[in-house]
Amino acid sequence: MFGLLPRAVAVLALFVTASAFQLWHDVNRYDAHGNECLYREKSDVVCSRLCVTDLSSCPTSLQPSCPDNQSFCADGECHDECTEDIQAQNPCHCSRSGSKLPSEAQDLVPCLTIPNVTIQQFHAWNSEEDIRSACGAEANITDQSKTVGVWDKSWIGGDVMAVWAECPAAPTPNYKYNESYWIATYAVNGALVLLILVWSVYKGFAEQGVRAATSSKTSGAENKLADNPEDAVFDQNRDKGYNLSEKPLVSGVTKMASEDGSVDSMDPAMPNSCLHGYRNKLLGTACIWAITLVTLLWICFLGVWTADYYGSLPGKYSGKLYSLAYGSDNLELATFLILWGISFIILIVLYVLKPHLRNYFRLLTLPSKGKYVCVVRPLNEIKVIEENTNWLQHYINVFTGWLQVSLSRDKEYTTCLIEKTSEGRIYFTYQCTRYVLDEQTQQYAPYEFDLGTSHRRLIEQADGLSGAEVAYRLEL
Repeated sequence: MFGLLPRAVAVLALFVTASAFQLWHDVNRYDAHGNECLYREKSDVVCSRLCVTDLSSCPTSLQPSCPDNQSFCADGECHDECTEDIQAQNPCHCSRSGSKLPSEAQDLVPCLTIPNVTIQQFHAWNSEEDIRSACGAEANITDQSKTVGVWDKSWIGGDVMAVWAECPAAPTPNYKYNESYWIATYAVNGALVLLILVWSVYKGFAEQGVRAATSSKTSGAENKLADNPEDAVFDQNRDKGYNLSEKPLVSGVTKMASEDGSVDSMDPAMPNSCLHGYRNKLLGTACIWAITLVTLLWICFLGVWTADYYGSLPGKYSGKLYSLAYGSDNLELATFLILWGISFIILIVLYVLKPHLRNYFRLLTLPSKGKYVCVVRPLNEIKVIEENTNWLQHYINVFTGWLQVSLSRDKEYTTCLIEKTSEGRIYFTYQCTRYVLDEQTQQYAPYEFDLGTSHRRLIEQADGLSGAEVAYRLEL
């Protein structure tokens, strides 16, 4: 440990005694070999305005003299009348006004303009000092290092009688966020959020009865999807004029209803499927249309900012670049990127919520009572993997499974319209199969027609079906 101390001292000594210079950061000061560049002449250099609190403090050569009937105004020129617009163009205010104008600069007025100068020995790395010296010499200012300050660095007071109006970079423009287009943005999106909140509260209260009723059932055969055809009992001993609406469709099956009004299925083709019943409400439908409208408005909003970037807005903004961003291209680009990000997030959220979005804005009810039925079927993915997977594959599988569940991609959601036959039987069609509701057992079930197990049976039906059979099959 003590052996490292001399090395540390040696390294520290190098930092103390070594000297270096910036080869590339001081523009045009050193050549490639580190030698200081020769001085060069620079002509027609523009001088900054010299600002004072009293025009009598201006150098003799810069004191204003206006023709008769004219006055020297704050813009540094002679005018017939010093209007507010002219006074607002005071170069000593450096394009600032109100609270952004320093108090020391409020009373400053400009002297006459100093003619352009030629600098014989111009140092590009020290240009400000060279320009001040040349301009001060042109205005016959002596010892200006003590008597002349620089705007926002040293103000008038004491020995300082004037300041150079070397204006710092104008402050970056920003929104006040009370502009009309921002107020419209707040209003539209706020109204949408309020509408969704009102619907959520209403939906929670309106569905309490359904959830309580379904959760209180301990057994029963209500609202079952696609039971085994062997469990469906259909009376084949019917007459031609039999009233089909009085016939039991499904019986002999007992199931447990879930807490949210959904039920499990025993169909071998669709294990673990369940049903959710829904019905429309005007408020929920209005929410869906509002979401669609606001999404389109966001896309149109992006189009407005794009048109403004190229000066293509109509009306009073026509031909003006960045008019919505106070003429700042950086502010306009930043605004567009933020709005584009928000629009992208909205579209992603809508895509993720797509399986649930429409039914969320419907009221949950029993499948036998609703206008729509949502069939929820698990998607079972078969993965062929090695018997002994490594840790990376294990965590990838875990993350993939979590992501599928989070994005609702582990189940298939299909919403079917509930319809009625000519005899009033309620049914819906799912995957080309009709599921008919038995009014007695409150179950949805498909029905398989026996077409015969031999060719002879099929041939016997060559003359067609009876009218009663046709009517019966149309109902099922």
